[in-house]
Amino acid sequence: MRKTAIILLTLCLGGLSAPAQEQTKKKSSIDLEKEFFQLPDSITNEYLDATDIPKASRINDYWIVGVHGGVSVQHGYFNPDRQVNFYVNKPVYGASVTRYATMMNTFPIVGMELGFQHNFEGYNFKEYESDGDTWRQNIDGAYEAYMEVPEVFLLTHAHLDMGSFAKILIKAGLFGGYRTNITRIGPRVDGIEHTFLDTDYRWTYGVQGGLGLGFMLDPFEVHLGVQIKWGWSPFYHPDVASPYYYRFAYPLDGAVTLGLYYQLTPRRGHTRAQLRRMARQMVAEEREELKQQ
Repeated sequence: MRKTAIILLTLCLGGLSAPAQEQTKKKSSIDLEKEFFQLPDSITNEYLDATDIPKASRINDYWIVGVHGGVSVQHGYFNPDRQVNFYVNKPVYGASVTRYATMMNTFPIVGMELGFQHNFEGYNFKEYESDGDTWRQNIDGAYEAYMEVPEVFLLTHAHLDMGSFAKILIKAGLFGGYRTNITRIGPRVDGIEHTFLDTDYRWTYGVQGGLGLGFMLDPFEVHLGVQIKWGWSPFYHPDVASPYYYRFAYPLDGAVTLGLYYQLTPRRGHTRAQLRRMARQMVAEEREELKQQ
C-alpha cells in the first residue's frame, strides 16, 4: 500500500502547474497519517459505516502580497473642543504582505500584516453664521489644513471564513509616518500656505484598526476594507499659543480601500516542495521498514 501511495504522489508532482514559492520548512517530520487518507488492507462494511471522511481540506499557513487604493476622510479632535467637518482626500494607496497562521495548531484564523501606504491627516473647521456674518475658527490663520503622510503599519488579523470564497477580516495594530507637503487654507496664511512652522510636529504615530470583506478566487483575493486611525502625535506643540494654557490637536482619520492580493503559497493543499518532502519521507520510512525485516 505504501508503494502505491509513493507512485500516486510522484504522478501528482508531475502534473502540478506554476508552483507557489516554498513555505517555511518545518524541522519536525511530517505526520503522513494526518496528511493522507489511507484505506486498510482489509475493508469491511462495518469499517465503511464508521469512517468519517473529511469534506474539506484544512486551511494552510499561507502568505499573500498585494496592493490597495482608496480615499481618506479627515476629522481630528481638539481640546478645547472645536467643531470640525469631515474632509475627503485622495488618493490613498499602498502595498502589504500578510502571513496567515494557525493558532494553537487548531484555529486557522489569525495573521500578521506589514505594509506601507500614502495617506493624509488634517482638519477643516465648520462655518458659523451670526447676525448675517459668517466666520470660522482658525489655527495660524488657517481654517483648513491637510498634510500628506507616508506611513508604515503592522496589524494583527482575525479572519472568519464564510464558505470557500468569502471571509470577514478584523484588523488592529500600530502605524507610524512623517507629515509632508502641508497645505493651509484661510484668510491669513500668506507665506505659510505650504510651510511647516517650528511649532509643528512632523512625525506621526498611533493605533489603527478596521473591518473588511475578502473574496477568494485562488490564487487571487479581493479585499474591501474600512480603516480608522487614532493619532497620538499632535499637529503642533500644545503650548504654541500660551505657556499656561495647553491646546491639543490630534488626528482622527478613516479610509475606505479596495485591494488585490496574490497568494504566494496555496491557501489549501500543498506546494511542490512540501510534496517532495513527503515523498522523501515515505521512501525513508519504507527503507527503514525493509531494514527491520
